[in-house]
Amino acid sequence: MRFENKDPREASTIPLAMVSVRIQRRIDALLDEADEAVTADDWKTVRQRANAALSFDANNEDAKAYFEAAVKSLDSETADMPASASTATLSPAPAHPSSFVAGRYRVERFLGEGGRKRVFLAHDTTLDRDIAFAQIRTGGLDDFTRERVTREAHSRARTPVPRRLSFAQEASRG
Repeated sequence: MRFENKDPREASTIPLAMVSVRIQRRIDALLDEADEAVTADDWKTVRQRANAALSFDANNEDAKAYFEAAVKSLDSETADMPASASTATLSPAPAHPSSFVAGRYRVERFLGEGGRKRVFLAHDTTLDRDIAFAQIRTGGLDDFTRERVTREAHSRARTPVPRRLSFAQEASRG
């Protein structure tokens, strides 16, 4: 849904995209983290948090500004380093998969990541709908933690939420 800003003080009409309150809170939290990282001179974190905010709202001017500042700062740091050090410090981001489950879920874009999950906006080509696809990294987990991850997946599968992929159904299909 789109709204227009019809403030009489504005000479032009500016289209505004509405985001939910929940998403706006998340964007604000990401930008707060980016701001703290600026203070700590941690430009890699600034870039990551700004990029995550832009995943939610590609037109967010604050996120764009943080992202551009981080890229400039990281570029200048790289220019000041010997070639061997710069390539070790700023390795390219891992490539994102183009699809999951033999092509059924086509990846549209990367949304974000946490300790063990990478989340993608994906399109279910069978049901013709967009979903959030969480890729859970299980490598290096002990048996207890692997079991906890499995319980969480099963618990989420039992909770009905629109556009949430049913883990149990997909696991049974192989």
